[in-house]
Amino acid sequence: MDIERVFEELGLSPYQAKALAAIIQCGEAKASDISRLSGVPRSKIYSVLDQLVNLGLIDKKPGRPIRYKSKKPEEIVERLEYNIEVEYRKRLEMFREVRDDLVDFLKRIYRPVEVESRELVKIVRVGVASIRETKLMYLEAKREIDIISKVFEYYPSVREELIEASKRGVSVRVILLGKRFLSGYSDEVQNRIIRSLREEIEGVEIRLSRGLLPLRGTIIDPSYEYRTGKAIFVVEDLRTPLYLRDAVITENPSLVAGMKKYFDLIWNYESNSVDFEQMG
Repeated sequence: MDIERVFEELGLSPYQAKALAAIIQCGEAKASDISRLSGVPRSKIYSVLDQLVNLGLIDKKPGRPIRYKSKKPEEIVERLEYNIEVEYRKRLEMFREVRDDLVDFLKRIYRPVEVESRELVKIVRVGVASIRETKLMYLEAKREIDIISKVFEYYPSVREELIEASKRGVSVRVILLGKRFLSGYSDEVQNRIIRSLREEIEGVEIRLSRGLLPLRGTIIDPSYEYRTGKAIFVVEDLRTPLYLRDAVITENPSLVAGMKKYFDLIWNYESNSVDFEQMG
């Protein structure tokens, strides 16, 4: 795993990513040692380390010299997730403040073309970008949300938006990968997510696939009349780590209807209900 690239995908700058990776590997060190290990210039290292401290990703130990200490891996991951959520809320609040003025301004400068073409799909990187798009889809959904996932491990990141959708009366169906295809750890994660969904999402329906899932993602408001719908999906590729894959987004009603048919076929003919007693 290219951990520096992962950190950058999660919102850190290149220097922050290099410094954090170096601190994690050595546990605790002086700024000069971190500069040497990470390749961050000495003229930049103190400001970069202070940024990581302010982000809650490392600890600063006073003394002569000052030393910097890595937090535990699970604490780092939790803090990264928290920082992403805070930044998302901040940006969303700012956007809502200027939304109406922005629409008015864009209308004044917009010059439509005579014949407007519509892209069939657009591509985003799996991770922060795909989570952001999924959240927006949950907020936009009016009737139906259909989710296909291995264990739905990203549920905590989209939880608030999915709860809000269910409270609006949007139906939620979830297909997860069958137990026989899961490792022990993945099975534990899936069980935990299933329990959370049952407790938090009103009227949620959950089934487990009998076979592998070639596509994973979310479909909202599909129509077999090809009138509405939006979908985001990832193609299963065992050779490529999930964080290096691309997600496909489409608002083409015909393509979304095809995804809906794929979902319904698995739901009706290639999946089983969840045995909650067996889960314990």
